Amino acid sequence: MLFLLSKGADPTSSVEALANTLKINKPHIISMGEGQEVKAQSAINNGKENGRWVILNNSHLSLSLMSKLEAEFKKPEGDKPDLIDDKFRLWMTCDPTNEFPLGVLQMCIKVTDEPPKGMKDGLYKV
Repeated sequence: MLFLLSKGADPTSSVEALANTLKINKPHIISMGEGQEVKAQSAINNGKENGRWVILNNSHLSLSLMSKLEAEFKKPEGDKPDLIDDKFRLWMTCDPTNEFPLGVLQMCIKVTDEPPKGMKDGLYKV
């Protein structure tokens, strides 16, 4: 699932609330940026194996990892897929950018989250 962000939007708390409602372990949250690729790949591997949810915030800051994920999740036809726990979910947030790998965009369900209009509505959103 890929959340295309607009200014002021952050779906992390909504994903955490969904996990809580479904009685799933708290998602592993990683804010992407310099040096976080190894940590993120480890969390993804753990999630695939153990059915954990992983949230990669600001995935546009690690486009090299996004390219690796494209290759990792896109298997040639006829290949037996890797064993992935059915409960595993990968949630990513991304600012709009033209450099984001097209293959990842095609594989993902894309969602936009608009911030509330005005201060009053923003206070009531909580």
